[in-house]
Amino acid sequence: MEEVRELKEVLEKVEAKILAAGKMYGAMNFVVWMNVMLLFYVLMGIFELPGWGIALYWMAGFGGAFWFTGKIWQRLAALMRASGKKGEVSKFGSILIFVSWIFGATLGWILIPSTSIAASEGARMAVGFLSFITVSIFGMWLVFARYGGIEREMVPAFLIPALGIPFAWGMSTGAMVWAGFVVALGFTVTIMWYLYSAFKAIG
Repeated sequence: MEEVRELKEVLEKVEAKILAAGKMYGAMNFVVWMNVMLLFYVLMGIFELPGWGIALYWMAGFGGAFWFTGKIWQRLAALMRASGKKGEVSKFGSILIFVSWIFGATLGWILIPSTSIAASEGARMAVGFLSFITVSIFGMWLVFARYGGIEREMVPAFLIPALGIPFAWGMSTGAMVWAGFVVALGFTVTIMWYLYSAFKAIG
C-alpha cells in the first residue's frame, strides 16, 4: 500500500507539472503576440506605413509568431509524450485556428476600414483592429474548447477588446492608440491569469 501511495503522489506531481507547463505555454503565446502588436505601434510612430506596408508587417508578424510558438509547442508536446499523454497537434484544429485569424484580419483590416462607419478614419481603423483581435482570438478559443478543453484564461484577450469597440466607434482622435492600450490590457490580464494558474497547479 505504501508503494502504491508513493506512486500516486509521483503521478500527481507529474500531472501538476504538465498542467503548469501548458499554462505557461499559453502565457508565452500571448507574450509573443503582444510583442508583435507593440512593435507595430513603434513602427507606426516612426514611419508612415502605407496599407501594403501594414499588410506586409502583419504577414511577417504572423509567420514569426507561429514559428516561435510552434517551437515552444514542440517542447511541450515532447514533455507530454514522455509522460504517456497525447502530445500531437491536430492538423484540422491548426487549420481552423489559421482560418479564424485570416477571417479576423480580413474583417478588421480590409472590410471595416473600407466602410463609412464610425466617427473618423482613425475610429474605423481602431474598430477594425479591435474586431480583428476579438474575432481571431474568439475563434481560436472556440477551437481549443472543442478539441482541447475550455481555456478560461484566454477570455480577457478577446472580451476586453470586444467591450472596447463601442467606445472606439465615436472617437474623433487618438482612437488607434486607445485601441492598442485596450488590447494590451486584455493580453496582460490573460498572461497574468495563465501564470497564476501555472503557479496554482504547481502549488
